[in-house]
Amino acid sequence: MGLRLLVGISAALLVVDAGLAKAQDATYGKQIFYDKAQCNQCHGWAGDGHGDDPRQSGANLREAKLDRAGLIETISCGRPGTAMPHFDKFAYTDKRCYGATADELGDKVPDIPPSGFLPKIEIEAVADFLLANIVGKGPVSSEECVAHFGAGNVAACAPYAKGK
Repeated sequence: MGLRLLVGISAALLVVDAGLAKAQDATYGKQIFYDKAQCNQCHGWAGDGHGDDPRQSGANLREAKLDRAGLIETISCGRPGTAMPHFDKFAYTDKRCYGATADELGDKVPDIPPSGFLPKIEIEAVADFLLANIVGKGPVSSEECVAHFGAGNVAACAPYAKGK
């Protein structure tokens, strides 16, 4: 009886620990998305493709159909022939990205990110953040805007109210 209880408690703790690790990855990924990789410069604070830098625009991640593996590949390898940079330092030194090398892609090799490369753990954390908070979430809501910018910005978030 005591051994079964101990095994049951251990299993429950592993489930809780896995859930906390995923939440921490999403929080860590948020910091990487906004601060280190500066993805919001092109994808916008809400991931809707309206870049925080008005000269930049990126894909609307809220409408993306990518799963975790697809997000990790896109962040790691960029998108050849587009403005999406590759964050894996070794992306086109071998055929790990889309089965092509830099020599094979020529001028279609994605740019190097201006903010610098990311290690695999950070790329995965960004993917987890995107899946938890942005990918497939549909149009931006005023609640999301206020949560991101704070209660003092309710008026600025009015354009995101439903029906507008």
